[in-house]
Amino acid sequence: MNIDFAEIGLAAVRVLGIGLVFGAGLPALFALGMKLHAVGADTTDDGVVARRNPFATVGAYALYAVGIAAVILGVLFVTRHTLDHYFGLTLFGF
Repeated sequence: MNIDFAEIGLAAVRVLGIGLVFGAGLPALFALGMKLHAVGADTTDDGVVARRNPFATVGAYALYAVGIAAVILGVLFVTRHTLDHYFGLTLFGF
């Protein structure tokens, strides 16, 4: 019986990378979107919103859209077998 430690190490690095992307990357994108949304609203000294920065606001909404799309794709990936069984929808090519 041969144990391929290089393959085990490569699989572990892949799992770690995916975990970092989805475990820390998506919340970081959401936090950046929140920061851009806050920067997009210029306020005066008394707290009244004077005008919005359109580029920061669009950037914030784009980051929110990426987060929402990732959540929807994740739910669809988890439920792909159920969707195929009950509705005949084959997603993700398998």
